[in-house]
Amino acid sequence: MNARHLASDETLAGFAAGRLDEGMSLVVAAHLEINAASAKALREIEAVGGGVLAQGEAVPMLTSPEDALARLDRESEGASVPARPIEIGLPRILQPYDLGRWHPIGRGVAMRRVHVPGAQARVFMLRAAPGTWLPEHRHTGNEWTTILAGAYEHEYGRFGRGDFDEANENHEHHPHVDPVEGCTCIVALTGEVKFRGWLGRLLQPLVRL
Repeated sequence: MNARHLASDETLAGFAAGRLDEGMSLVVAAHLEINAASAKALREIEAVGGGVLAQGEAVPMLTSPEDALARLDRESEGASVPARPIEIGLPRILQPYDLGRWHPIGRGVAMRRVHVPGAQARVFMLRAAPGTWLPEHRHTGNEWTTILAGAYEHEYGRFGRGDFDEANENHEHHPHVDPVEGCTCIVALTGEVKFRGWLGRLLQPLVRL
């Protein structure tokens, strides 16, 4: 596993304090389930961050599938959560969530929605064929990505399984999917994606990100 790209301390602290948007939190939780280094960093932050965690109203942390199920139980006002078989290769943290069907959004690229109750961020999974160039784009908000399988690279490095990619309005990138492995990832997005180039502008109304 490529462990070079971990969630930032700021992101982990926000996660530990329960201050992240539900959608952003889910993508961080998927990263923590796969990436042992970030999971260890979270435990260290929790150990020394009592003062930070004591500020404001604490909410339950979303650190494991068990936490996610319990949290969903509370928020559904006592309604039972149907057990769903998790697909092979997906993090267990996704088990409580409704996953939409895969549908193509461009040549070699498919997307499925991840329905996260209460989330402000849009959450979805992307699957790209080996060697695919995704349109060059920038953001007006945040884009947090956890790589579930395969890899991609762009101006800020190569991101493999378990890596966490944090982009914001200061980032502009042109991802290139690994030519052998392809890539599957889960993304939480706020703001808008602004594609560049004629192909990106053509895709903009179709993708609706």
